Amino acid sequence: MKKVNIVYDFDGTLTQVSLPRYLILEKCNYEMGTSNEKFLNELNSIKEEKSCEAMEAFYEEFFRIINNNNLEITINDFLYGVDQIPYNRGLENYFLNINNWAKQNDIELKHFILTSGIKDFVENCKYAKFFQEVFGCTFKVENNKIVGIDYYLGTKEKINKLELLQKKSDTRSDKTIYVGDGLTDYYAMKYIHNNGGKTIFVHQNENDLDIYKEVNKENIVDYCEIADYNENTDLFRAIMNAIKS
Repeated sequence: MKKVNIVYDFDGTLTQVSLPRYLILEKCNYEMGTSNEKFLNELNSIKEEKSCEAMEAFYEEFFRIINNNNLEITINDFLYGVDQIPYNRGLENYFLNINNWAKQNDIELKHFILTSGIKDFVENCKYAKFFQEVFGCTFKVENNKIVGIDYYLGTKEKINKLELLQKKSDTRSDKTIYVGDGLTDYYAMKYIHNNGGKTIFVHQNENDLDIYKEVNKENIVDYCEIADYNENTDLFRAIMNAIKS
């Protein structure tokens, strides 16, 4: 039986927004939480000032707001809004559909998440039961309260997780497919492409193609498709072709 792993970025790849949407900040008068325009503007200012990754700036601004509002939160508090994630089209049936197709073709298929978002959040999302494992950032917790980031999974660190995934005997595969949507997926896609796997770039609309061109400047993307996971879409066909190749 052929073994295939599909590794997905989460935000923007399986969801409709490219950055995590943590609604807990609504308790600090930030409507739509981390999707709030003021939050995003401050994030971009930090990113430009410190020349850091977007998600590093994201967490710095997140905890600045939390601390300035004297808000003490537990992991359970942080999960507020996990049931309101806006997913991409077709995802409600995608995992069942692709798993059934793989089984019919004598393929053992496993799904993984590789994200700079918070691991606990993804592990509590609607589709978590389909994920073999979630690799993501973790919180530092003291006295049951979240006080900061304990482990940050940056863009280059994703390569280490992919190597770990391939070395573990229970998840070693004949082929790995990586699905992502942004610049933060560049190093992961390059690693997978250069090691015999397949890469798929998904986007919401034509405006995102500038990002695709930047990611694919070294021709490391095998497929570029609209983020619609329904059967009989170009994306679903691309995933099947990548699995069969």
